[in-house]
Amino acid sequence: MSELLAAGIVAGFSSGYFFATCCTDPLTGLRHRCGSSWFRGEERHPQEWLFAALAYGRRDLVEKGDPDVHWNELHRHFGSPLHAIGAGGVSLELTGWPRYEWSEESNAIIKDLLALFEFALRRGADPALACPRQCAGSVRFVARCDGKVIYDLKEFVGGRSAISLWLAFSQRARELDNASPYQLPLASSFFDAILSLLLRVLPKHGAARAQRPPLATAEVPEATIELWRRLMAHEETADMVLRCPDGDVRMHSVVAMSASRVLTAMLHWPSREPDQQSNDQHRMVVVLEDRKEVVEAWRLLVYTGLPPPAGVSTELLLDVLALSHRWQDHLLERGMLTAALARRVVDRDSCGAVLDAALVRDMPELRSACLAFARENREVQQLWESGGFSAEASRQLGAALAETPTAAPDRRPVPMMTVRSWDL
Repeated sequence: MSELLAAGIVAGFSSGYFFATCCTDPLTGLRHRCGSSWFRGEERHPQEWLFAALAYGRRDLVEKGDPDVHWNELHRHFGSPLHAIGAGGVSLELTGWPRYEWSEESNAIIKDLLALFEFALRRGADPALACPRQCAGSVRFVARCDGKVIYDLKEFVGGRSAISLWLAFSQRARELDNASPYQLPLASSFFDAILSLLLRVLPKHGAARAQRPPLATAEVPEATIELWRRLMAHEETADMVLRCPDGDVRMHSVVAMSASRVLTAMLHWPSREPDQQSNDQHRMVVVLEDRKEVVEAWRLLVYTGLPPPAGVSTELLLDVLALSHRWQDHLLERGMLTAALARRVVDRDSCGAVLDAALVRDMPELRSACLAFARENREVQQLWESGGFSAEASRQLGAALAETPTAAPDRRPVPMMTVRSWDL
């Protein structure tokens, strides 16, 4: 990881993403920007590279590394991981005086920064967490046009939450933008976009964060489940056909479109073959290559959240995941399949199958669950040593098994379905 960090951050310097000093040692470069109070020749945190990558806005390194850490753990200089984003200094370029616009490169930087905030929030980072006043870190924002400085703002992180920090930036930028009525409010809009992301995850109506139910958890009366099951079985009112090679599966289009934006788009342009017209005059037809068993299991999960009465095998659940991922539906977005598959990792074979699926579909939570199991299971380690995994899975396992933990690992589970009748 250290070689990846060094190569990646030095590349970030050459691309002009952040105005830190270019040097052989990436951490030394950040020391020049942030001062010697942060770095005095040794790393101060077990995940020092993560805070450095966040400070430089290195979305690629953070997403590829995706460490199994507590995302509210504090760094003595930066504060929390949310405070660290952009702490290496954010330098953007404007074009089109006097009605400025961000340059193409600056738009890419902004996109990466917003993606980092979203990534940290998905990992559980708390935007309302205030870091200690002793934290000396700061974030500096500079925007130039043809060498002329248009914005130069700096805020310290000590004693502030991430929300308070970016609110201060937003307010100062608004004052500058209001003083130039013919200038587009680019800076304040940028800061407001960050605030919008941070505010979105706050508990609403005074509910305490600790009392919020885990993702994909709900208390549903049995009568409600039975109602949805009867609705699914009422094929006379179903106006949509999912045509599989081994048979048809019917469902209500309003349910399908509510579950998946991809299906919504597909149903706006229904494809019908001439031989389908006579049998399905009033139904929208979607032709699939998936087995009927897979589509029926997916349909039941969409309607009720329950597996088939006979249960569902891990292999079938992986096929449902493939369909769900292709359609980008709420089973995937709400973590239901991630939680179900994480529980299926019980031996070396299931670990390999689920890990391959997580890597192919870029599902970091599921990948982390597999790697955590591998660290504690000798059979998985022996199979890895004998080359029994795919190339990418073997590389990921090698990196995970080579780690030497410096502290007790974070055992936070993947969000699970806590209601027994909804357990896949």
